Amino acid sequence: MKILMLCELYIESLEYQENLLVKYYRKHGHEVTVITSTYENVFDYYNNKHDNSLPAKVIYDHGAKIIKLPFKFNFLGKIKKYTSIKKIVEEIQPDLLYIHDIMPNMFEMLDYKKKNPHVKMIMDYHADYSNSANGWLSLNILHKVIRKYFYMDPIRKHISKFYPIVPGSTKFLNEVYNIPHNEMDLLPLGADTDLVAEIKKSGVRDEIRNKLGINDEDVIIFTGGKFTPAKKTDLLVKAFNEINDTTLHLLIVGDADQHNQEYKKELLALSNNNPNIHYIGWLNNRGVYEHLSASDIAVFPASQSIVWQQAIASGLPLIVGDVGEQSVQYLNEFGAITELKKEDINKEQIKKSIEDIIYGEDELSLRKEMALKTSSKYLDWNHLINKTLSHVKISN
Repeated sequence: MKILMLCELYIESLEYQENLLVKYYRKHGHEVTVITSTYENVFDYYNNKHDNSLPAKVIYDHGAKIIKLPFKFNFLGKIKKYTSIKKIVEEIQPDLLYIHDIMPNMFEMLDYKKKNPHVKMIMDYHADYSNSANGWLSLNILHKVIRKYFYMDPIRKHISKFYPIVPGSTKFLNEVYNIPHNEMDLLPLGADTDLVAEIKKSGVRDEIRNKLGINDEDVIIFTGGKFTPAKKTDLLVKAFNEINDTTLHLLIVGDADQHNQEYKKELLALSNNNPNIHYIGWLNNRGVYEHLSASDIAVFPASQSIVWQQAIASGLPLIVGDVGEQSVQYLNEFGAITELKKEDINKEQIKKSIEDIIYGEDELSLRKEMALKTSSKYLDWNHLINKTLSHVKISN
């Protein structure tokens, strides 16, 4: 099958949904092309710092063709349109058009679909009330007028299925864009389960523990991501210090960008040179999974990211905070996750949640088993890709 994806960001070193889709589509024999931006740095993307003088180029990742294009216009980082993709679409002749969120160039895809009735179009969606529509203008002008009236409404009837990535996105699509629930199907972000299996066989767990001076029987707590106050990592550091167990270690993977250096200083001060708190810095995808494999439990006080799914896929029980629209109960069928409500995201509750798992009889080993069951059912892209392909029938 020929699949053409349209997205705003594709950087080969990341493990975003687009990257995993490409890897597993290719693994299962599909021909994949991605049209994306010329961003080379994820922080530039999130801070809307784009050098539009960068020329278009083509790279290859997992055997997929990645076409990076400059923007024709970029309105405050909210509405971005590439130069024309019409010729690209016609040359590829895709069977499936996969749009990642609402993008103006999708109408050039629609023109192709109208000429080729067998072609299907799907869209995944990442926005919810925790990360979008935080003000009146954003909700009522950007979403309900510009994105809904001018973009979504004209194309909606041509989309076979919408794939919100979390229940909060389902709610957002229904309430803001009037998408009925029967036109949506939840598509969890998933994780690179093939890489998890490879790393578990590699012996890197012991290598990392030896390098950090951590005994095999010691318990490691993993946390990570960009250092920002929104993640509330300071509460975890405070809780860890209060537990004060020499057989307990905290791995902190990640770093601060230029806007959050003060928060980094705060974290380092709270750590107070504690030898059992290990700052690892930024890691590539494999490095993150390797350090997850060396750990026993993951704690993320707030601000959901793909690392939550990566941790579960690595067999780690989770303690996470729900600050609104970020509930992970849809992944908690087997009880691998302790979820703290907004009012309970504090040092005391984080400390108690950690102690309940690591000191409860057989609790840690049981939770690890439940994490692996969760991964197998909900996070394996070998199976998740079938959701996105279920609407396409290719005649021989």
